[in-house]
Amino acid sequence: MKGLNREQKKAAGFTNGIAAVIAVPGSGKTLVMMERIGNLVKQYNVQPETIIGLTFNRNAAEQMRQRLVPVLGELAQRVTLSTIHSWCHYLLRTEGKVFEIISGKEQINMIRNLMKRKRLDLSVGTILSEISLAKNNLITWQDFKEIHAGDLMMMKIGHIYMAYEEVKKRNLQMDLNDLLTETYKLLKENQDVRKKYQEQYSHILVDEFQDTNPAQMGILRLLVSGRNGNSSFWVCGDDWQSIYSFAGASVNNILNFQSTFSSSTLFILNINYRSTPQILKACQNLIAHNVRKIEKTLKTDNPEGDEVIVLESSSEEGEALCLVNEINEL
Repeated sequence: MKGLNREQKKAAGFTNGIAAVIAVPGSGKTLVMMERIGNLVKQYNVQPETIIGLTFNRNAAEQMRQRLVPVLGELAQRVTLSTIHSWCHYLLRTEGKVFEIISGKEQINMIRNLMKRKRLDLSVGTILSEISLAKNNLITWQDFKEIHAGDLMMMKIGHIYMAYEEVKKRNLQMDLNDLLTETYKLLKENQDVRKKYQEQYSHILVDEFQDTNPAQMGILRLLVSGRNGNSSFWVCGDDWQSIYSFAGASVNNILNFQSTFSSSTLFILNINYRSTPQILKACQNLIAHNVRKIEKTLKTDNPEGDEVIVLESSSEEGEALCLVNEINEL
């Protein structure tokens, strides 16, 4: 673990148990995550097949793979590094589920056809957004209709949600959100399947944990519940970088991590290796307005840079024009 600072070494050297690494931008969190995997294999003789690293997009998963090769060499191929959705797809297929994944275009066409059939005049985007948000929060169409009883528009969406699920079930289809909800349901209801994957993956690492939604958190909790001995659950993220609440992500997953897992350890990586002191000061001043946050002070050893420019615009178009002009003047 050469080249790591003191706090990075502590986070990378964590072995068994539950830990959250709160990593500010530019603090080397991916490096620390890969070094931890390498440390488990090389120092503690953990079998690579028992380690899984999860993240939220394919590019990030591929970057993890590339960063792990210098650490583990050929052994890197034996570590599971995947997006959560891809891993859920693998699990469902492995457990014998038969289905096809529908594309975004197919979803839109399906919703449009259902709306015509029911003679509803609503936005397709709004309906898909509400259905996706519901699934990310593990809300079935039955629960949806119960929650929104009395709200005429939401009840209309609830009827579409119900019909949408019925069509997919009849055609043996799933959307991306179903990968999460069906995996959660299988792990929760089938003890043998749950135990199988608990034993298969002794060490679970999750990157960008602030972007997890309740369904993903539910899956992770099922995988780590009741485990003892040589196992770990290690997450890395930053509540200050949570920007996907509109897509269902819940910053509460990282804010409440220590209360959810009372025996967990917290590491804070607050040294930024990317930005100037001026940028960090602006970020610190801005985030100070957040009411709920994990307290940390941004630090860097980088040299002084230019002062931060604040642009004020009255519209999105004006903002974009200002940015283009600034870029052109660089």
